[in-house]
Amino acid sequence: MNTKKLVISIVCSVLIATAAVAQETEIFDIISASGKIIDKRSGKELQVGDKISFQTELEFGSLNDRAVLLNSEKAKYFLELPKSSFVNSQLTIASNQALSPVKNRPALITGTRGNPTMVTNGLSPQTLKEYFKIDTFTVVGSKFTLPVTTQDARKYDLLLRYEIGIKVEEYVSTDFSIVKNDLKMEGNSITECYVLLKEGDKTVPVTQLSIFFVEKTQLFSEFDSLLKALNQRGNNNRTRDILIQYCTDVYGMIDRSALETTINDFFASH
Repeated sequence: MNTKKLVISIVCSVLIATAAVAQETEIFDIISASGKIIDKRSGKELQVGDKISFQTELEFGSLNDRAVLLNSEKAKYFLELPKSSFVNSQLTIASNQALSPVKNRPALITGTRGNPTMVTNGLSPQTLKEYFKIDTFTVVGSKFTLPVTTQDARKYDLLLRYEIGIKVEEYVSTDFSIVKNDLKMEGNSITECYVLLKEGDKTVPVTQLSIFFVEKTQLFSEFDSLLKALNQRGNNNRTRDILIQYCTDVYGMIDRSALETTINDFFASH
């Protein structure tokens, strides 16, 4: 090997080693934490506002526990058990093996203000599917009523069909409300739910999605941690856009009117 190639090889090796060390020592801000995830070294449960290093041995309380992290470059990551852990119910894993990037989703608009399709065009399988938009729908709080006209609410019912274990459950809502306490769930979500529109004895499939419930106080805590990590302050368009994008990326679709009310309440409490 000539001198030039040797120098290049050494430089590349140093850069790779430096990048690896930097990655191993990187610190992440914990923006959100659901379930129970324990740092086995300290014995402490991960909390919103704490920090975690790239290589930390973690013990998850269940296969569905998850946290959202922000790295030094302000990119969002999910901290959750990989699919391989589901095979043998492995709950202990190094943090670097549990990290996956949060996909950046377009901040789609739905609800009575942003997309009044169900109100202006009438309720139908198509307008209801357009309302839910993507494969995840999140309810802030324990109850949410979809924006449909009184006339359509009298004509149709909302039917949710999902599995708990080996049993198929059905939830019929005559007023288009989704109520957490009326659903049979494991934790705060239904991962595979079929949405159907019911008119008398006729039932029409609409879409398949996951339904999540998140408390407003939890979102407030996450908003605080996120804006602090990003060094953003004040009730302005910039911070509001950050919060809307965060919710869209992490929680999927939230009714736009409900999300705006939540953000208004957040800033009113500060």
